[in-house]
Amino acid sequence: MLVLEALFEWISFHWVTIIVVLHIGLSFMTSLHVLLFKENERTSLAWIGLVIFSPVLGSLFYWLFGINRIQRLAKREHPQTLKRDFRSQENPINFHQLPENWHSSIIAGYAINPINYLAANSVEPLVNGDNAYPEMIQSIQSATHYIILSSYIFDYDSLGRQFVKALVQAQQRGVVVKVLLDGIGIGYSWRKSDRALKKRGVETARFLPALSLSGTRFINLRNHRKILCVDGEEAYIGGMNVSKNNLVNAAKHPIDDVHFKVTGPVIDQISQVFVEDWFFATGELIQFPSYNTRNNLDSTEQEKNKTVVARVIQDGPDEHHNRIRWTLINALVCAQKSVKIMTPYFIPDQTLMTSLHATALRGVAVEIIVPEHSNIPFVDWVMEANFMRIMEHGVQIYKNKRPFDHSKIVLIDDVWSFIGSTNWDARSLAFNFEINLECFDRRLNAQLTELFVAKKHNAELVLEEDIKKLPIYKKIRNNLFRLFSPYL
Repeated sequence: MLVLEALFEWISFHWVTIIVVLHIGLSFMTSLHVLLFKENERTSLAWIGLVIFSPVLGSLFYWLFGINRIQRLAKREHPQTLKRDFRSQENPINFHQLPENWHSSIIAGYAINPINYLAANSVEPLVNGDNAYPEMIQSIQSATHYIILSSYIFDYDSLGRQFVKALVQAQQRGVVVKVLLDGIGIGYSWRKSDRALKKRGVETARFLPALSLSGTRFINLRNHRKILCVDGEEAYIGGMNVSKNNLVNAAKHPIDDVHFKVTGPVIDQISQVFVEDWFFATGELIQFPSYNTRNNLDSTEQEKNKTVVARVIQDGPDEHHNRIRWTLINALVCAQKSVKIMTPYFIPDQTLMTSLHATALRGVAVEIIVPEHSNIPFVDWVMEANFMRIMEHGVQIYKNKRPFDHSKIVLIDDVWSFIGSTNWDARSLAFNFEINLECFDRRLNAQLTELFVAKKHNAELVLEEDIKKLPIYKKIRNNLFRLFSPYL
């Protein structure tokens, strides 16, 4: 007892010294980590300043939100010998009879992401949940062997309960069902869909749970992918979460979006991304059925539609880091006539912005559609602060007046399409695990161009004079939040 009293007395007398020593030691270790692992000089300087001038709290904030890389394969000793090999073994590279001006892009594409471009795929746009969800549920109901589903948000609302029911019924008739949900995204619904699934016998997992020994340190890294694969025969990817808000004809606050139904051999690349994510989250290596051409003989009409040359671009703050950013830069170099971008959040880094300006300087028409109002007001302020910089060299920005548009599409000329889960912001390009499809096909490009033009009819062109007329308090507010854009 006397020892404890003496210790308490010593701490009471020296508490200032203890805090100073703790702050110096913690700040030193944290600053060393910033110097060794942060790539951006300005971001590094900002973190070091926060760590030094916010005793203890600055360091704590960095360890919670500042670590943006995770070596998944090394960390979990992923069995590479069992991983499917999608790398190109072809010599010379197969250009699939694509336009000659894209050949250099394909060569660079293999260097950026050494995954095969596969022919004979079909990619069908499904606009809004009113069209996408019935197709997805029908595929689940028709499953005979295996279903894998990954989503950032899976609301347990009236729509989510339809998915839960279909998944449970599939599991009850002997189908293997695996559902992977993000550890933060699951919190968007106060009733947890994974708990409802578990109670009914469906196997679920959370990717980097927010409250766990392994997940808390990487709380800023999220799995933003949306994947549904059924029996190796059909797949769905895009930007659409499972939520009744995507039912535009029924939701109180509707969200516009577009999802994609995929058939063909590229399904194997999509399912492999889920296999790796599931292994990381659970330690279980699953064997999802491969796409088998002989078992997928469609009608003559369906076979005619399988004209898409496609491959998966997997990105995240791990060994796949920066692949989507480099894929976009690589494609912009090949643009000859037009670049069309539709995204809910447009806060590109300086490298991407320079690439867009260089494209516009070559006489290519660059058009960008963003929502007039997104679901995150301070992101709207940052975008508005950047409008004048973006519009340099003839880049045109349109604000879509429809309900909040969550669509994510990039179209170049009349042949290249980029679809999936990625937004044009730091969170998607640096912190999130994302999945996109890089597609070459004139028919798909024409369908998406038609969608882009329709949305442009409901949008208003941003004019320089309108930005200059903004009240001074809005300009100050917008540019203040712009300073924090790398962290949004």
